[in-house]
Amino acid sequence: MDAKKEIQTAMIMAAGYGSRLRDLTREKPKSLLQIDGHTLLDIQIQKLKKIGINKVIINLHYYGKTIQEHLQAHPYSDIDIIYSEEPEILGTGGGIAQAEKHFGNETIIVVNSDILSDISLQDFIHFYETKKSIAAITVWPSRNYQEYALVRYDAKHQLRGFFLKNSKPAAHQLTGIFMGYYILTPAARSYLRPVFSSVISDFFQPALHQSKKIDIFLHHKIWIDIGTVANYQYATDLISRGKIDLSTILR
Repeated sequence: MDAKKEIQTAMIMAAGYGSRLRDLTREKPKSLLQIDGHTLLDIQIQKLKKIGINKVIINLHYYGKTIQEHLQAHPYSDIDIIYSEEPEILGTGGGIAQAEKHFGNETIIVVNSDILSDISLQDFIHFYETKKSIAAITVWPSRNYQEYALVRYDAKHQLRGFFLKNSKPAAHQLTGIFMGYYILTPAARSYLRPVFSSVISDFFQPALHQSKKIDIFLHHKIWIDIGTVANYQYATDLISRGKIDLSTILR
């Protein structure tokens, strides 16, 4: 099935403070940090364009006007960009709920702006289309419980829960890091309210308790969380040394 017919709308989460990036985000939002001459935000927009997305909602809070000015100076003529402004920051759950009026009754793909990955969003959407669950999320297999609150899934690649950061999983448990790409149906978004909240605590966990089926799309290649100074420097270094070709990220 053509992804353009199934999912035409995306939301990019770009309201955050980027406080772990310290001086790098003192005078700009983290979504406008550059990787090889491309902002993180533009990288996500270009990935979405390539799979036929024709409408992108971007939530704004910290340096929101700067994001708007950047996109006005570097416009996209073939994709509709809509801003969802948050006078008070609403988190992932509240931010998505605040933008609901722009989604109608559509299933949407949600993208964190501060990640770098060669994941094929076309493959992810096709995976969702074959499952038709209430939601689907992308996971990078990992046991790094010291730095991340890990996702737990089963052998059928279905979500089974979330660990708190620093909670060590049992040896037999399958775990990974929530990559920041996920698909939400209208039924999934009905759990959310436009108040400060997390999509994990307000949707994923309650849905699991109600035995809703949520599918896991595993990605084993490139994924970097550009949430810290060290990770940003690591990503820029890999690209400058030719260890990562940006064209693979933009696929």
